[in-house]
Amino acid sequence: MANGYSKQAREQAAGFARPRFEAGAYLTAAACSLEQQYRLQRGRRHNRHSHGWGVVCGLWVTPAEEAARPWAVSICPGYAIGPHGDEIELRERAAVDIAKFLWARPAPTFTQAPPRRVFIAVRYVETGDALRAVPGPACGCSEPEYAPSRIRDDFEAAALWEAPAAAPARVICGEPQECPACPGSPWLGLALVTLPVSPGQPVTAAMIDNGIRTAL
Repeated sequence: MANGYSKQAREQAAGFARPRFEAGAYLTAAACSLEQQYRLQRGRRHNRHSHGWGVVCGLWVTPAEEAARPWAVSICPGYAIGPHGDEIELRERAAVDIAKFLWARPAPTFTQAPPRRVFIAVRYVETGDALRAVPGPACGCSEPEYAPSRIRDDFEAAALWEAPAAAPARVICGEPQECPACPGSPWLGLALVTLPVSPGQPVTAAMIDNGIRTAL
């Protein structure tokens, strides 16, 4: 205990710590992972505090126009900064079939009908890449086990029945401004879709509102 603060409290107040490398010391996987996390957190914090979060370019939601999936929509290629400061990049068009998310919508009550509006959103995720065999027993005839040797920046697109968090208001000149807290949800809202009346009726451009997005 020093200056009335515990070591854990001081570390949290000072920010994320990075490893200190010295000549002759062992270089471990844990130290390398800690270095990566430190750099990632610095970049995320810089994005959130310096630039905010929202859509930078592209990511427009349009009807997929697929006869087999009338409730499918497409997300155009684009780039955004997510609510947690992560970069989200879609290099190719991505599809979201709203019908596959009907199970997740709130159950209707006797006085309320099922919700007719849904939010199309994306979030940053990490996926494994470049599989390689992992060390196993010295002998045996079993097939080797494989694990990813790379971490690839990726995204997930979904239909949400509740609105994602809205971006904080911009700084007003002359007024005090606290640093915005990291939102609890990583989802970035792109569009609001009004659902068709019947399952066979396709989603049209008039049913998609791209104006709900936060732009940077």
